[in-house]
Amino acid sequence: MAGGGGGGGRYSRPSPSLEAKIAEVRARERQRLDQEIAQLLAHYLLKVNARDRELTRQRLDAIEQALGERVQLDRILFGGSVAKHTEVDGISDVDALVILDREDLRGASAQKVKEAFFRAVEEHLPRAGVSSIRLGQMAVTVTYDDGMEIQLVPAIRKGTAVAVPSASSGGWTQTEPGAFRRRLTDANARLGGNLVPAIKLVKAILSRFPEQKRLSGYHIEALAVDAANNYAGSTAPKDLVLYLIDRASERVLRPVRDTTGQSRNIDAHLGAADSAERRNIALALDGMRRRLSTATTVAEWKAVLEE
Repeated sequence: MAGGGGGGGRYSRPSPSLEAKIAEVRARERQRLDQEIAQLLAHYLLKVNARDRELTRQRLDAIEQALGERVQLDRILFGGSVAKHTEVDGISDVDALVILDREDLRGASAQKVKEAFFRAVEEHLPRAGVSSIRLGQMAVTVTYDDGMEIQLVPAIRKGTAVAVPSASSGGWTQTEPGAFRRRLTDANARLGGNLVPAIKLVKAILSRFPEQKRLSGYHIEALAVDAANNYAGSTAPKDLVLYLIDRASERVLRPVRDTTGQSRNIDAHLGAADSAERRNIALALDGMRRRLSTATTVAEWKAVLEE
């Protein structure tokens, strides 16, 4: 009996020349998408860099002027994102170490110094545009009507060192405020000046996370500096952003040491290694990395930056 043939036909593999053309088209599409994403990120950085940095400095100058003579202020050391040029609206730390030289506070406890400094700020800082002044564990935080926060950390000199209130013991902790800034500067130089812009973009992206999964500006900077060690890949904005988020999703699972000495770990509030809090943040970071790395349109990146 004659066999009835298979009616479906057979798959025919594209010819090598057709495969080459398909690969060429796909490569051009990837190149076009990368160029559009690069233009988007460059435009976004222009907006970020246009932030009114002068207003921040004016406010810090006003604080110094208001408190200078009244609290026997030695000097203010500007820190945070302003000093490191990594500030981004919504996820920046603007802070200053206020080094005091008051005779009545010499030898006083950290708690007494904090309380005395808080009273001085409340009494003497002009309240125009200020919505609140509050005392925290280490700092006095001044919040302005437009949402900007400036943390004023009272500090004293101990010999040639600077000491700040401890975040854990209630006493004093010696600190080196420029230590981390030097590490960031060195890492940025190694990557041709591309690390700081990438940090700004990562901060902007992660600022969209829910509050319980959001990282502080300093934590993001520390994770980025850690990731930059021995990195030899592309420093194009898109590639570097994806790499930093990818590495952060792994590194966030372990505590990050605070090189300034102000506390033992930057992220002590997240608990021990592999804590539930750390795993939740790691999952959120990895989800963001996958969302961006699989994006096929520039609109998907734009949505992440502006949602």
